[in-house]
Amino acid sequence: MAKTVILVSSDGEWFEIPESVAAQSTVIRNVIEDVGGRDPIPLFNVTARVLVKVIAYLKNHGGSGSDDEKKKNDDELVSVPVRELLECMMAANYLNIESLVDLASRKVADSLQACNSVAEMRGMLGMANDYSPEEEAWVMSQNQWAFLNGN
Repeated sequence: MAKTVILVSSDGEWFEIPESVAAQSTVIRNVIEDVGGRDPIPLFNVTARVLVKVIAYLKNHGGSGSDDEKKKNDDELVSVPVRELLECMMAANYLNIESLVDLASRKVADSLQACNSVAEMRGMLGMANDYSPEEEAWVMSQNQWAFLNGN
């Protein structure tokens, strides 16, 4: 029977997964090596909602399956709103899962590149425009290269 570890999300949910799957995270692997995998491993910066996605990614890349299947599963994983991708990216960075950071970053970059205006980007990222009209005009005049398409 495969050894398992218990991961505890920041909101207190427990997830039991195979140690081999969890060990794809450098942080979790180091914890297992340092203190063993007997006790639950708290992940203070990762909510249960995000940890479910991270575990799905790790299971997809930790098991057998064709590259096409893995790519299909990755595409499904990142087919979420940008804000959710940012949360996954932060969790992957915290857990040192470089391939997931890269996957999420690529999708966020592609999504932002598809935006037609700064306002659209702000909406996608959930950012308020805290510039006055005068400040915004000054920033645009100082950085005209960034606004070549008029947005």
